[in-house]
Amino acid sequence: MGRVIARVAGPQKPEDKFIHEFLQVLSLVLPSFTIALSSTIVGSYLSMALGIITAALFIIMLRRMVVATFTEDGLVIGRGGRRGRVFIPRDVVVAGNVVCIEWDSRGRRYNLRVAYGSFNYSIPLASRWVRDRLVDRLRRNWGWTPPECPEHLIQAR
Repeated sequence: MGRVIARVAGPQKPEDKFIHEFLQVLSLVLPSFTIALSSTIVGSYLSMALGIITAALFIIMLRRMVVATFTEDGLVIGRGGRRGRVFIPRDVVVAGNVVCIEWDSRGRRYNLRVAYGSFNYSIPLASRWVRDRLVDRLRRNWGWTPPECPEHLIQAR
C-alpha cells in the first residue's frame, strides 16, 4: 500500500453517536466526581464504578469504530475490534461511486458514505473543515472529488 492521503474515523451507525457523546461527557465529569467522592468509602466505590463504566463504554466504542483510510493506491476500510480490512482499488472507488458525501440535516453535519458490496457505512465528519480537507487532499492526490450523495441513498438510510 502507498502513502496515506487522508483518514476518517467514526462510529459504524449514526445511533452510536450517543454512546460517543456520553463517553465524552463522562470522561470530563469523572475526575471531579473522583476527587469529591473519594473522601468516603461509599464515594470510593462510586468513583470505581464510574471508572469501570467509562472503561466499558470506551471498549464498546472502539469495537464499533470504522476507519476509512485513503492511500495512493485505494481505500482501506477497517472496523475496530474486528480482524480483517477491506481494500478497494482507487479505480473502483473513482468509477464505481463507492464514496460520496452527504449532508445530514437532522444531525446538521456531513457524513462520508461508503457503500461497497455488503459494506454500507455512514461515517460522521467532525466539521466542515474536515470535509474540506478530505476533498482537497483527494483532489490533489487522486485528481477526483467525491460527489454529493444521490437523493435515493439518503432516503434509503
